[in-house]
Amino acid sequence: MREDEEPLLTRLWRLVRSDIPGVRQGLIGTALVALGALVWAWFFASPQDLSLDLNAVQECSQGRLIYIRKKFDDPTTPLTNGADMLTICDTESLQTTRPELPHDLSIRFPGCLVWRGKESGGLIMVRKSDAVCALPDGKGFVCDGANARHSSGTSAIGDSVDPVKPCSDDTLRRFGFRP
Repeated sequence: MREDEEPLLTRLWRLVRSDIPGVRQGLIGTALVALGALVWAWFFASPQDLSLDLNAVQECSQGRLIYIRKKFDDPTTPLTNGADMLTICDTESLQTTRPELPHDLSIRFPGCLVWRGKESGGLIMVRKSDAVCALPDGKGFVCDGANARHSSGTSAIGDSVDPVKPCSDDTLRRFGFRP
């Protein structure tokens, strides 16, 4: 750089500080328009896309429904009939949006979950399904995503006092609950 050249930022700063009519107003106006665009996008943008990777290994830690519920549009949505202790294990990720997440979980895994709306029980675990099993020592339940693609019917929902069949050793090993 030659001695008689000013750095670009110095020239811009000098322009901002100048009394040239319109320079300050133009810069302030531009900043306000940008801020307005951000506010508009925050409140009126389309629902956020969401991708859930439920992992079918290492105890399917990303498939715990109690944590997935925090991503719902309304994180107070009820999880009933044992759904609050359910972990979904699946090899395929789920692409959805926050408002549709509870419904889409029940569509993808009808053998594990039924969606009846927030006021009618929320997400309900299907207790008498071949796709749902109980972990040892009452530590929760596992939804085998690959086996949960078909509905078991409304009678399979059962009641919260109905026992859930225990997970087989093969299932526990396959999803990383047992070495």
